[in-house]
Amino acid sequence: MSRFFGEPIGTFDDMVAAFRRVVEGDGIAIDDLCHVEEETLHYAQTDDETYYFRCFYDGIALAYLVDESVEIRTETPTKESIAIQASPEGAIDVTPSDAVMSFGVATETDVRGDDTPAAEDVYGAVCPYVKAFDTREEYASWAEDVAARTVGIPLESGVPIAAALTATNPSEVAE
Repeated sequence: MSRFFGEPIGTFDDMVAAFRRVVEGDGIAIDDLCHVEEETLHYAQTDDETYYFRCFYDGIALAYLVDESVEIRTETPTKESIAIQASPEGAIDVTPSDAVMSFGVATETDVRGDDTPAAEDVYGAVCPYVKAFDTREEYASWAEDVAARTVGIPLESGVPIAAALTATNPSEVAE
């Protein structure tokens, strides 16, 4: 990640700060999410609309952007279903309850270390490596074979990161 962003990335706070610099300090907006026109394996439902995304994590971010609970569905790389209920207050209910997720960035990219990546560069290098998994073992098996540096965390631990990415003022986000 450090090479991609051109600065040291040692913590999730560093990663959030680097993403926010790419979007010029503003929080990610609904239009910035990785929407897909056709149906995908990763979708989120609000009371009024169904959104289809390139990765499930956009659905978690969506809960903060629409200020209502969002029902998220995704499939693991091994085709297992995961259901997530996320609220704008940060509450999350995940089935299965021990699901994990990955964050990662491609090891090979066209962005040079001294260039600031554009939002599209970030999405292209990061989104393919943000996945949900039934178990930590499933994550570890997947991570062995991808061309990315990744970290696996409990899925519910990714919620505060979504809050930080969407906040218009980073100080709004509770630790």
